Amino acid sequence: MAGFGVSATAAVFSNWSLPEFCWSTWLAGLVYSWTCVITAAVQIMLAARMDKETYGRWLPLLRRFSPGVLLLGVRVISVAVGLIGFRLYSFLFGFYGLFLSIFSEMEPLTLFGRNGFINSDFFTPVFYLTDRFWPMALGVLLANWGDFVQNKPWRRVLLPFQKEIIRIHIMILVSPFFSLIAWALFGKGYQSITIVLLMSLFYLLPKKAKKGEPEHAGNPDYGAE
Repeated sequence: MAGFGVSATAAVFSNWSLPEFCWSTWLAGLVYSWTCVITAAVQIMLAARMDKETYGRWLPLLRRFSPGVLLLGVRVISVAVGLIGFRLYSFLFGFYGLFLSIFSEMEPLTLFGRNGFINSDFFTPVFYLTDRFWPMALGVLLANWGDFVQNKPWRRVLLPFQKEIIRIHIMILVSPFFSLIAWALFGKGYQSITIVLLMSLFYLLPKKAKKGEPEHAGNPDYGAE
């Protein structure tokens, strides 16, 4: 609820438009994905020594290496996986950005227009959006803080594909219907109403727990060994 409160308050009081909300959602998904990758890489490096036996069970060949060599190898691999994950999600959201620049153009068009985003470098639009829409990114991090401390960091690298990216796709599909309903009911003030409805969908959809496990929002691996 804290994440929803932060984001919804900023959207209403700053009078975000629907294109601005779409781009703020893009930013939030990107920040969430990067945070998953970075925290996973850091946790893997910090816990490498304690997880030596676990790695040995996965790959018995690793038992032949000394603890120092194994520790170095795990840290190098975790950094490599982190860099690959960072680039992968940057590329994926770059594609989403091209899509938004066509269907959700907003000022400045040199960054978020159909001929702007494709010709800009990736990080300039990210910095611009962060300066204006940081409450949305902060809200997503608050709502999903449990994902960043779960005890299976290798799985966390792919977690955005299982959660936030799916939610973004759902919002893209339902946003025209919500906009039409809000316009019919509230007229000119429909954009703020639509944004709050979409944020409710984004933040308050229940998170499915694994079979046999209780639901713990933001932490699908809670209780796993």
